[in-house]
Amino acid sequence: MQIQLECPNCGASIRAEDVNIDKLIAKCSQCHTLFGFDTMLKQVDRHRPEVPMPPGIEAMSYLSELDIEISWRKTSNAGFFIFFTIFWNAILIPFIIIALTQGEWIIFLFISLHLLVGLSLLYYTLSILLNTTYIRVNHQELNIQHRPFKMPFYPDRQASVSDIEQLFIDKYVESRTNNQPNFAYAVRALLKSSADKRIRIIRGLKNQEQARYIEQEVERFLNIKDRPVEGEWVA
Repeated sequence: MQIQLECPNCGASIRAEDVNIDKLIAKCSQCHTLFGFDTMLKQVDRHRPEVPMPPGIEAMSYLSELDIEISWRKTSNAGFFIFFTIFWNAILIPFIIIALTQGEWIIFLFISLHLLVGLSLLYYTLSILLNTTYIRVNHQELNIQHRPFKMPFYPDRQASVSDIEQLFIDKYVESRTNNQPNFAYAVRALLKSSADKRIRIIRGLKNQEQARYIEQEVERFLNIKDRPVEGEWVA
């Protein structure tokens, strides 16, 4: 997508260094007019190349429904959580064995907080290994469910398709290794009327192709023209 901005006051072309992409504002170097260009971007359709179905995602499109299934094990960065879960719980096992075999129940009191963290890590790791996210889209609503485990940070969601204005991708820091960021991708929907204008469809995707494919298929089924969204991640 190529766009040449022009000053609304004097008509001069705007240089790239005078454009703030994050805030969607620009400054004219000729007359020094400061203006926003978000409205113009919303009127521009992007022409991105077709994204083929990536590993870990299965999709079936019918006349009345679009079904997408995403395997967490194949699309999430699970390696760190698996290692850390095993490491954390391995430290607790000797204390648990002593408490059970010798009847030293007070040990559970001392390790209760660590035990709670260990169980939480185990639950989360199992959800990554076993969970599937189901995205069902028909001409009335978009429905998102995570099974078999329910997660507080991954709630099931519903949205009326008539309220969906656009889908977009967000890139964020999921974790850090040796103080280096590990990035992941999320697919979000921009709503027209809801107080919560941006809802998450799915997060934790390993690469942009997975996120682009989900965005592409949902927008295609709903006949939504792909347009820029303020604050979205752009490759």
